[in-house]
Amino acid sequence: MANRIYLFANFGDWKKQPYGGGEVGNRRTLELLRKCGYEVKLIEKYQRVKNHSFINKCLLLVKMICNVCKFSFILLFGRRTKSIVHIVGFYGPTVYFERTLVAIAKRLGYKTVYEMRGGGADDYYEHGSKLYRKFFDSIIHDSDCVFSQGLENYGLIDRIDARKDRFYYPNFVMPDFVPESYPIKPKNRINMLYFGRISSTKNIGIVLQTMKILHEKYSDISLSIVGNHTDDTYYNSLMDYVRNNELSECVSFYPACNHEKLKEHLKDKHFYIFPTTEPHEGHSNAMTEAMAWGLIPIATPQGFNKSVVDNQELIVSELSPTAFAMCVSKIVDGNRVELYSRQSYERVKCYYSAETVYNQLKDKYIELFKSV
Repeated sequence: MANRIYLFANFGDWKKQPYGGGEVGNRRTLELLRKCGYEVKLIEKYQRVKNHSFINKCLLLVKMICNVCKFSFILLFGRRTKSIVHIVGFYGPTVYFERTLVAIAKRLGYKTVYEMRGGGADDYYEHGSKLYRKFFDSIIHDSDCVFSQGLENYGLIDRIDARKDRFYYPNFVMPDFVPESYPIKPKNRINMLYFGRISSTKNIGIVLQTMKILHEKYSDISLSIVGNHTDDTYYNSLMDYVRNNELSECVSFYPACNHEKLKEHLKDKHFYIFPTTEPHEGHSNAMTEAMAWGLIPIATPQGFNKSVVDNQELIVSELSPTAFAMCVSKIVDGNRVELYSRQSYERVKCYYSAETVYNQLKDKYIELFKSV
């Protein structure tokens, strides 16, 4: 009888490309668990609504209730022996929903893993109501093991339950995406890149303003922006900024693309500019993929950027183009581009490769199943 894992997560529309890092990560988790040899039973989370109008809020509530009923039915008539329930959580407004799921799984006698996916857990906890903190505390206490996408969550977990079994489960880069050897970068010029969603919370305006400052200092410099947008007004304002500041010759925009085309964008770039203030920013897939190709990440401390980058010199706490430009200049003027570029590449190979994370996940689940 094969060990079984009931995986509750949001996988998105299987007919489409995954939307955002959460769906990407959940699909990759599914692949790894199957690769480990486990029988994985999917319990798919409700699909998100497009906006939070009154009608959609009512629709979302109905979806949640139906989801709880489906979850309960599957576990009630499911196999309890040699089985573990793995719940992928995003806390915040869904903490009450997730608390219900953990309670049901434990009531039905299942060993339960709660995965903290995404950032912002500390902020939600500190600014949440007493009821919020009570529900979140219950999730941590009742779960047999807490998986965390970021090391930054460990402090909160330990405050709630210092003896809680916890496991670091970061995002990783697929094996066919990581170059076998360090990709040599061009000399005597600076090539910068941003790729990902083009939105106001990613602060693409700051990326462009950083480019403007650096362009005034360095003649051989370029910036490529790769990604799709949903807000035409915001996107048009970025294009206007490029035209009005005479940056058209050194700034290029490209649509989102597949991994093969993305490699072409990455191979000759030196810096990945990432001034995100996304509230739910976790372990950025885009930033880690950029590091895999030797790009030096210049990032805000949002989400889990600090622990992933592991170099305070590359973290910019002040959300200003001047601060980002100064960070790049220090590295260029100090002749440390190749040093930091190689460090980015090696860090991904060592800590965030699919093989590394697979082996760690496999060992952890072997440990968890010993007591099932």
